[in-house]
Amino acid sequence: MVLEKTFETAVAAGHGDEEAAPVNVDESTVADWTEAEERAVKRKLDFILLPILGLAFFALQMDRGNISNALTSTITKDLGIDTNQINVGNSLLSAGIVLLEIPSNVLLQRVGPQKWLSFQIVAWGLVATFQNFITNYGSYIATRLLLGLCEAGFIPGSLYTMSTWYKKSESSLRISIFFLGNLIASATTSLIGAGILSMGDRYGVAGWRWLFIVEGAITIGVGIIFILFLPPKVGNGSPLISFGRWSYFNRRESYILVRRVLLDDPAKTTNHLRISGSDVWTTVRNPRILVHIIITITSTIPVNAINTYGPSVIKSLGYGTVRANAMASVGSFIAAAVTVILAWVCDSTRKRAPSLLIAAVWSLIAFACLREAWKWSAGREYAAVVFSMAMNSTVHILNVGWLSVNCQRPQERSVAMAMIIMGANAGGIAGSQVFRTQDAPLYQNAFTACLALSAVATVEIIGQSAWYFISNRKLDKQGDGPVVVGKTDETPNGEKVELVRKWRWTW
Repeated sequence: MVLEKTFETAVAAGHGDEEAAPVNVDESTVADWTEAEERAVKRKLDFILLPILGLAFFALQMDRGNISNALTSTITKDLGIDTNQINVGNSLLSAGIVLLEIPSNVLLQRVGPQKWLSFQIVAWGLVATFQNFITNYGSYIATRLLLGLCEAGFIPGSLYTMSTWYKKSESSLRISIFFLGNLIASATTSLIGAGILSMGDRYGVAGWRWLFIVEGAITIGVGIIFILFLPPKVGNGSPLISFGRWSYFNRRESYILVRRVLLDDPAKTTNHLRISGSDVWTTVRNPRILVHIIITITSTIPVNAINTYGPSVIKSLGYGTVRANAMASVGSFIAAAVTVILAWVCDSTRKRAPSLLIAAVWSLIAFACLREAWKWSAGREYAAVVFSMAMNSTVHILNVGWLSVNCQRPQERSVAMAMIIMGANAGGIAGSQVFRTQDAPLYQNAFTACLALSAVATVEIIGQSAWYFISNRKLDKQGDGPVVVGKTDETPNGEKVELVRKWRWTW
């Protein structure tokens, strides 16, 4: 058994210049803990890390998406604006996120996730709350842009933080659980919004203003929880609230958490990364990564479009404001369940493309039905809307996990996570322009665009999986493909070792 004091060396500052002996992880058994120990510490980690990150993601999506609930109130009348101007505000929110996504992620590596992500949550919570003071179009678009700038980098930063705690074979399910914060927010904000809007104009304050006040205050509370309870990094389980007096994990558990991710992916490090301009440039030019970004863009445009205007489409079927918002939540609840199931399939089979293909084909069929639903009864048209919302971001969520396991270096992974969230927000910019005022009430042009994009996403997934599959066949024929290398700590006899693992693409 390796002495646990070795762990203290591993999480201290880096390695010296001494040459390390290579150890092939594929051929050597170097784990010095039992499977039962690893399962126990992994379960403990799940119940600590995932709820905190998921709760923060819930707050982000709640503040970003509550404009769809406000649209069923009197916001357009009170501000003197129309649907197209609402779309501009949503586009600016996504543009703000795109602008600062990579800079924010680089800054996270220097400051640390506990400090930087906590600051972001409180900042956008304040902006979300102050939206209740807007009085015209100018103040509306200013607050939407500022909200996007404050939210930029939170999602990729959280995803990268998760990747430092979990092995590749555990990533898809955990990423989907993290995104449950997004999906549950999409579902429950409709219910919360319905409850808040049912209060009416209490104390002379419009219902949509109460929406921003209440939900912004919730976010600030979530930010405080995040600051106090998030463990700083792998190997350091002492949250701020502990004042360094206790840790979530004992020394043995911390050792296992650090060591197991290094054995799974030797390139991972427990120290802060330094991301150079060369790292960024190399990553943004990587064609495999760019295909993943394109998949996310084409799949999120229809998602953003139907999520924003789903409640309004349901309301146009003859339902009241409160009921329409409540009914719109059904699709997101279905999406939450389906996403977790498909992510579990990804991790169990260690194949990503089949699950993505199922989600993409579902969306294709749903939008084909929705395009023809104007001929149907109100009940059947509502069912078509629900099923089009029931693949809410599923392709994108699974694609994030697919990209993460195919990144060869931590620097590449960090930048790639920022890029794919930029892609999702670029899809948000385009998606906010799909439903146009002049197309109401049938929105045939919007549904046709969503159908076409779903078809394109399906083809892209097939093409990317074929590329990975063929690349693995070539690696098998060569026999001397690339390896992943990373230095680790000393062995009990004082020898420096360098972990090495052969690289394989995951399709």
